[in-house]
This record gives sequence, C-alpha cells and structure tokens, in this order.
Amino acid sequence: MKYLPFKQIVFSLMLPALMYVWFVPLCEKGVAAYHRPRMVQVLLHSDRSLLEGEVGVKAVVRDNLGRYVETHLSLALFSSRTITVRTGGGELVFPVSEIQSSPLDDRQVVAAENYRLLERGLNLEIALFTGPDAPLSVMALALFSAVALLALYRVYRKQVRYSSLERIDREQAIASLEHGQRAAQEELDTLSARQESLQGALEQARTALVESAESQTGMEEEIEILETLIEENEEQLIAQKGEIDRLTRHMADQQRPVKEKKSGKRAHREKERIARRLSTLYKHLNVHDRAIQGFLALDESMRLKCEELIHQLNEDPAGVPVKRKVFGGKGLDTFLEAEFAYKGRLYFMRLPGGKAEVVAIGTKNTQATELGYLHRISSGMKSA
Repeated sequence: MKYLPFKQIVFSLMLPALMYVWFVPLCEKGVAAYHRPRMVQVLLHSDRSLLEGEVGVKAVVRDNLGRYVETHLSLALFSSRTITVRTGGGELVFPVSEIQSSPLDDRQVVAAENYRLLERGLNLEIALFTGPDAPLSVMALALFSAVALLALYRVYRKQVRYSSLERIDREQAIASLEHGQRAAQEELDTLSARQESLQGALEQARTALVESAESQTGMEEEIEILETLIEENEEQLIAQKGEIDRLTRHMADQQRPVKEKKSGKRAHREKERIARRLSTLYKHLNVHDRAIQGFLALDESMRLKCEELIHQLNEDPAGVPVKRKVFGGKGLDTFLEAEFAYKGRLYFMRLPGGKAEVVAIGTKNTQATELGYLHRISSGMKSA
C-alpha cells in the first residue's frame, strides 16, 4: 500500500463491476440482433411441402429453431434464451406445449391450417438473459479484472521507480553534505592548530618582554600584532563553526521524510509574505533573505521587539544604539550589531543617503552562525 494511491485502488476495484454492468447488456442486445434475421431465414426451411399438408408449420418452426440453437455456440454463452414466434394476429406458433399430428388423409386440414398461419405472416422475437454463473459473465469478469490488475501493477511499478530515484537523489545530496562537513572540520582543525601556535608565540613574546626591558617597545608592537591575529583567527573559528552548523542542519533536512517537504512550502510562502510587508512599510531599508529567515525563527514577543528596532532603523539609522562593530578594518566590510529583547541580535550596515541594510537577525544562541555568515559575505564582497 506504500506505493499505491488510494484513488487508483478504488478505481481498480470499481472498474470490473462498471465494465460488467455496461458490457453484458450490450452483448445480450447485440447477439440477439445478430441471430434474429438469420433465424427468420431458416424458420420455414423444409424438404416437405407445407401447402400440401405434409407437415405442420409449428413442427417445422420447432425443428428448425432447435437445430439453429444447437449449431451456434454463441447462444450457449447465456444462461437462458427466450425465442417466440407469433403470427401477425398474435397467435403463438413457437413455443407450444404439444403439437398434434394428423393422419395422412387429414393433409387437407393441415394444409389449410398452414395456409392460415402463413397468410398472416410470422414474427420472431429473441431475448437473451445472462446470470452470474453464465459463461459470458465469468469471461467478462475475468477479462476486466485482469485489465484492472494490469493497470494497478503499472501504477505500482511507476511509483516504485519514482521512489527509488528520489531516494538515490537524497543519498547523493547527503553524501555531498557529509563531504562538505568533513572539509569544514579539517579547516577548523587547521585553524585550531594555528590558534594554539599563535597563543604560544604570544606567551613567548610576553615572557621576552618581561626579561628584556630594552626591547619593550618592539615587543609591545609584536604583541599587538599577535593579539590582532588571534582576534581574526577567533572570528574565523566562529565563522567556520557556523558553517559546520549550517551543513549539519542542511544534512538533517535532507534526511527527513519526503512528507516534511510540505512544511517547507508553507515556510516559503510565509517568508515571501514577510518580505513584501517589510519592503512596503520600511522604504529606507534593504532587508536580506537571511535576515527574514532569522526574523521568522523568533518567537512572537521577540518579533515585536525586533520590528520596533527595524522601525527605528528605518526612521533614523544613526540613532540606533550600536553594541559593537564586527569584521571592521583590514579591507573587510564593517557590520554593526544592535541588541533587542536582551538576547536578540540584529546586524546591519549604514548606507549613503540615510539608508540602512539589514543583513542578519538572530539570537545570542545563534550568534556564531550569524557571525560566520557575515564573515563569508564580507570576504565575498572583498574578493569582488
């Protein structure tokens, strides 16, 4: 049942019954219409003369119809058949319960009776009936059931093939993310080793500064350089950890069941709605997609506080209290960090003309991820 749609199962169950109800009456009418003119043609065939009274019309009709039914197997497909022969005046000629035979010297009476019946003309009617146990019923149900099962099997194979392709694509995506995560982890290990080396060099410089007062000025400069390198390396460590967290979340998303993709569509529609609302209300702001994602991840109370800060940023970017600057100097773009609702964080840039650009929104818990994102886009801007 995993790969079969419910409507396809219902259709396969209903198809044999529907086709049977349509097909059997059609066969009854069609076969009756086929045999009626042929029965009329053989109705009065006889080697003996009817008008001379050698044999009666009713006996000839009975014998001819009996031979016709026995030699045509298509009539045996039905449960029963009703064949009626009447004169133009409605007198029953076939079937009759008993046909009385006349002696040879009564041929004149038989001939007169035959003439009377033939003068009015004979009308033949045939009706066929198909019961549940009739050969035609069994054949029709078997045929239509086979067609329904074949259609159901084709749908099943199609669904299995589609599911297999989707599983392969998901496994490939997961493998790619795992490779990216390993590469990021290796780079993180390299940065950690560099951090340890810089810390050791800093300690040596401090020791040398204490031992040699003469070279104090030069050592202080070296210490400042090392401290700057350590700060930059710490920022790279934070950015790299954020990248690993992003890859981990992405890989987890790839491993979720296919049914969870429907919630992503709803989140996408909510994201578009928030983007339109912010662009309509705040004309002096440019809001990144990353900032909209972070805004949607907040709870309701923090959203209200965040939007108050966005409103203030739209009206007076210079009046927004800045907690600190991140990634400033050394050719990298400077981002400003503002705080809301105690643990909320908003990162923005001031633009010419009194405008501002909101780059990311998060919390204290996602600070490492957001700083990693800012470092990536800042490096990208510098390369460009």
